[in-house]
Amino acid sequence: MERYSSFLYLESLRHIPAIVRKWWHRSSTRQAHTIDKITTNYVSPILCQEDFTTLTNKKDRDGRNSMQIKVLTQVREIIATYSLEEAKMELLVSLPSNYPLGAIKVECKKHIGGKFQAREIIKQLSIYLTHQNGRLYDGIHIWKKNLDRKFEGVEECYVCYSVLHQENLQLPRLACKTCKKKFHSTCLYRWFTSSNGSTCPLCRNIF
Repeated sequence: MERYSSFLYLESLRHIPAIVRKWWHRSSTRQAHTIDKITTNYVSPILCQEDFTTLTNKKDRDGRNSMQIKVLTQVREIIATYSLEEAKMELLVSLPSNYPLGAIKVECKKHIGGKFQAREIIKQLSIYLTHQNGRLYDGIHIWKKNLDRKFEGVEECYVCYSVLHQENLQLPRLACKTCKKKFHSTCLYRWFTSSNGSTCPLCRNIF
């Protein structure tokens, strides 16, 4: 019975971790402490190794595209890097000692397209890893797909001819009312200043 219970608990954390977390948080202090200790010493090392192996096996395929994954096994950290042109967005995922019971820490070391948008993307990933029953790779892959959709079809700024501004890594957002082309705010300001007017750099109509 003890072996069956241990196996059942392992499988539950492997497939429905979000439900187990809710049960753990609602447990009494004494029971929660015992569950935490068992998870930290016996279950977490197994599941961490499984997730790290999955991430390591997947990273070569992703590395040929826009994302690279680096696994730091000793410190239980994953670094996912998303590249767009010369800019990079770097995600740091840190696992607690009682993973997957405890909260996973997600940080954005480098961002693309503005700090606010980076925070929103990180928030979405944190919610997924905390409240959904997916594995680490699933969450990171969703993060990549969200970024792919975000940057898909974004046209370059017609002043600097780049999707990302070289200094602040912003996307072109200010659109001309006539030709509908978008420009970086910084590029547009420099254009207005140098041309001594407020015309669109492309169609020359009033912006």
